[in-house]
Amino acid sequence: MFNQIKKNINSFEFYELLDNVILGCRRIRSSDAVACSPILLKITFVPSAISAGYRLARSAIFHSSNPFLNPNIFLTFASMKNRILLFSMLGVLLFSQQSCKNHKAQSNSKMTPYRLMFYNVENLFDADDDTQIDDQEFLPGSEMQWTNERLDTKLQHIAEVINALGKQELLPDVIGLGEVENRKVLDFLITKTDLSSLGYSIVHFDSPDKRGIDVALLYRKDRFKPLKSHNYPVIFPGDMEKPTRDILYIKGELPNKSTLHVLVNHWPSRSGGQKETEAKRIMAAKTAKRLCDSISFNDPKANILIMGDLNDYPSDISLTEALQAQNDTSNKKAGLYNLMGWQKGENVGSHPYKGEWGFLDQIIVSGSIIKGNNNIKTYFNQAKAFRPDFLIEKNEKFNNWQTKRTYGGKKYLGGYSDHLPVYVNLYLKN
Repeated sequence: MFNQIKKNINSFEFYELLDNVILGCRRIRSSDAVACSPILLKITFVPSAISAGYRLARSAIFHSSNPFLNPNIFLTFASMKNRILLFSMLGVLLFSQQSCKNHKAQSNSKMTPYRLMFYNVENLFDADDDTQIDDQEFLPGSEMQWTNERLDTKLQHIAEVINALGKQELLPDVIGLGEVENRKVLDFLITKTDLSSLGYSIVHFDSPDKRGIDVALLYRKDRFKPLKSHNYPVIFPGDMEKPTRDILYIKGELPNKSTLHVLVNHWPSRSGGQKETEAKRIMAAKTAKRLCDSISFNDPKANILIMGDLNDYPSDISLTEALQAQNDTSNKKAGLYNLMGWQKGENVGSHPYKGEWGFLDQIIVSGSIIKGNNNIKTYFNQAKAFRPDFLIEKNEKFNNWQTKRTYGGKKYLGGYSDHLPVYVNLYLKN
């Protein structure tokens, strides 16, 4: 069987095939199914319960958990025939995944890993009054009682998160940040914490947000060379009473001399209602799309990466229609692919709302990065939320998990953020 795989279909196509089966139980080409296994051919015809089991097994592998730890999973399938089919598919998946992992490891042995991260850090303000913005909530005499001591704790927490991710194989080379007040707090972050010895530098522009919260980029100076940076405003025609954050654009050179275009986003919030505010996020998405189109017009194989807190989920129309980001590889000619779009399940996501987790924070890449045809490549399973135990706590109300926040309403909790970081591993051709 695996001789047929190597002969007729490469490892990336095999992963594509699995993604397309799992993400929608879509009908696949018979030639592809036969190339992989006669059992895979049956997946297109089995009941949806089997497809769900298959998705579960595949998700368990990608999240490094063991589906056999919970035998009740298999008891949900009453028919012995269905259980046998499920076990067959699990066996094929486990064995095939390992085979393709080995094949991919050989391919990636000539490539260098490179990590990017995004983190909405939840209101990183200094403790000084800035008369140009509305920062009255975050001052020593305010109801929030924001002080230099609390700022210092906040900075140490952010550095702790970045270093913790670095201990998982790879330190982030590029970090997008959301909800930072100004360059001063960024300077504090990279000079007055444990990040001080890691060689990070800053790209930042003040944006028109009335509260003064911006997006920013940190980068390791020996791993990323900014060639161009600019802030692009999101314009709401006829309604600029409440302007939003600019989109931060950075064009940079990577260690293998490849060029990467990075867009750091923080789209308008859902405060006031999801439907009532949707038009503003659609406008932000269209702004990002125009920028991507402009980049691609000059270089059709451009490596583009969009990161940020988009305040919408991958299935919302701002992502699927306005930005035109695909949640799988069913459309091989798509310009943009959302690496978070396929990830679903209990406690899967970057942000909880009323006990339900989802990806408000996302990483989206151009087709050239998915295909790896311009010296940079990634896979759908290389983008994840970073979820160490110290960033979450039990939510007794919903009997679920929640983030350890800095504030709960006006109450100081001393936690980290109301969002989890997300990250992606790219592979650079040497």
